[in-house]
Amino acid sequence: LPVLFSSTGQPLNLGRDERLFTRAQRLAISIRDGGCMEPDCDRPPSWTEIHHIRHWKRDHGNTNVADGILLCRRGHLRVHNEGWEITRDHHDQYWLIPPPQIDPDQTPRLMKPKTREQITHPVTLPHELEPAATATG
Repeated sequence: LPVLFSSTGQPLNLGRDERLFTRAQRLAISIRDGGCMEPDCDRPPSWTEIHHIRHWKRDHGNTNVADGILLCRRGHLRVHNEGWEITRDHHDQYWLIPPPQIDPDQTPRLMKPKTREQITHPVTLPHELEPAATATG
């Protein structure tokens, strides 16, 4: 079984031996995506699920970081139930492709990682963990 490990020994690529993503994979994907990757969604990582861009059952997709993407529950159900597809190009960019009944040309829509300012309820540091103010002269 070929498995890719992080620098701390956590498995990042599990192939087809495991269907569900691990905590280490979720952390890596959350850092990369910043929240739901749907273009118009502002949900943070804590409100998302990891979607196999090559579906686990239908496409025999792998449980690898590059093949997982964060989607909120609504977006995840839409992909599975309404015919939307997600692809990754050779530049590691993700594209949302609408079904033909929504867009007959199926024009891909770029899925960009979210920044802290773009998500609802971003994680904030507790007061005791905020950087100390520096005295000025």
